[in-house]
Amino acid sequence: MSKEQVSISELLLSLDSLELQEAEQVRASVNQQLSSDRGGAVLSSLVEYYLDSSSSQAVLLLSSIRESHHKLLLEKLNEILGRPGTRLAALTLLGHLIRKQPPWVHHVSRSALLPSLLRCLKHEGEPGHLPGGGEGQ
Repeated sequence: MSKEQVSISELLLSLDSLELQEAEQVRASVNQQLSSDRGGAVLSSLVEYYLDSSSSQAVLLLSSIRESHHKLLLEKLNEILGRPGTRLAALTLLGHLIRKQPPWVHHVSRSALLPSLLRCLKHEGEPGHLPGGGEGQ
């Protein structure tokens, strides 16, 4: 199996490798797959990997996606913001991405993600809405 045929899930397992050369090769492979990702499967896998691992390498890759893929990423973030179990991770990822200021960051204000984010923040003080947030902290 060639490097191009390696599945995204196999690549992501090595994304945070302590070996610098291996990590760079994995990032390059994931970037290549992201650039040819038409249906958003690679992007979705990368977001799910972040949710499972809080990987800083995943944040770097997600912040470097092309503007043509921003809509898929914002839709995915909106989806995971709606799931109670991933809400805090979604907010954390969104914060990391906004701090990186990718070229597509201005689209956040015009996406369905913003009203969802505002609803989430409005209900923050309600018990159980944000795990670890809003409950006497």
